[in-house]
Amino acid sequence: MNRVDIVLPELTRYDAVSVHTRLLRDVLEVLGHDVSLVVERIVEGTYLGTKRSLDKKLILLSDWQADADLTILQHAIGSVAAEACARHQVRMVLNYHNVTPAEFFEPWDYGQVNGLVWGRKQLLELAPLTEVGIADSEFNARDLRAAGVGWVEVAPVIVDDSVLPSGDVSSSFGSGSKVTLLFVGRLAPNKCQQDLISALVVLRCWHDDVELVLLGSPSADSYQRALKDFATELGVGDSVRFVGSVSTEEMVGWYRRADVFVCLSEHEGFCVPLVEAMAWGVPVVAAAVAAVPETLGGAGLLLTDKSPVVVAAAVQRVLSDKGLREGLVRRGLVRARELGPITARQRMRDILAPLVSGG
Repeated sequence: MNRVDIVLPELTRYDAVSVHTRLLRDVLEVLGHDVSLVVERIVEGTYLGTKRSLDKKLILLSDWQADADLTILQHAIGSVAAEACARHQVRMVLNYHNVTPAEFFEPWDYGQVNGLVWGRKQLLELAPLTEVGIADSEFNARDLRAAGVGWVEVAPVIVDDSVLPSGDVSSSFGSGSKVTLLFVGRLAPNKCQQDLISALVVLRCWHDDVELVLLGSPSADSYQRALKDFATELGVGDSVRFVGSVSTEEMVGWYRRADVFVCLSEHEGFCVPLVEAMAWGVPVVAAAVAAVPETLGGAGLLLTDKSPVVVAAAVQRVLSDKGLREGLVRRGLVRARELGPITARQRMRDILAPLVSGG
């Protein structure tokens, strides 16, 4: 048995990096290793997994001895956790989830700007200490290589099984009283929810009863307020639902209800909700930027123009063209299996097993 520490800034219940970390811990424990999670802080309500307790497996960074056989750092923003890894000069695997470019947050949250600038700077400092870099996508891998990491592997984020269907998916298209457009992800400037609202205005020319559901907590309160004001000014405030963070059961309910998943984000390092939507048989319309085309792998309707008319017309095509819609659903189900938990766990095992054993 070898000891492994997985280090990250904080644990939350639904954040994709936190979920990935818990599932990665389980992968390593199945291999027979003693795994601890090392965190700067624990967010109230943190969920560590069914029937698990806050015991010696969870270590606060202030108590960390940095003496495990292998340390895995989860890196997505500047953190004291990353600073500690550099200070201790640990033998490290850098699991990189991308640091959002700071300019997206400059008009909204200067605290976030500082963290993101720090995260990019730390990436350069961590590179010489990194034995292996693991990137969620080839898009992210380019950042690691540019920072100077010599050995880079690509492995998808491990998606939580509980958010995915356990059997065959039956189409719920058109079963609701409204046409439901869904986007899942933090309310954040890089995710461009304002573009979804603009497209909704045009789409209402074709559909009297259409709603846009935005599922996710705000990363900047000022941005959320601006989105709500923007929707009201455009006359669609009653058609945009700001759902916030929800339970797994509620999230599954929204995937089952959705007619189209629409993603107009300008920066995604992977985008777990795309996998979840495809797994539930929801057709995807998305902007062809960052890692989104790579994650979709040809299974979504990709747009190179995000103007409201183009986006609305694309969504309308999916709603009205049965052949197109069924083709997207069929390819999406295949792609979701390719990126699913079984594949992702095996990929992480293949990369980490020899490292934990000292290879």
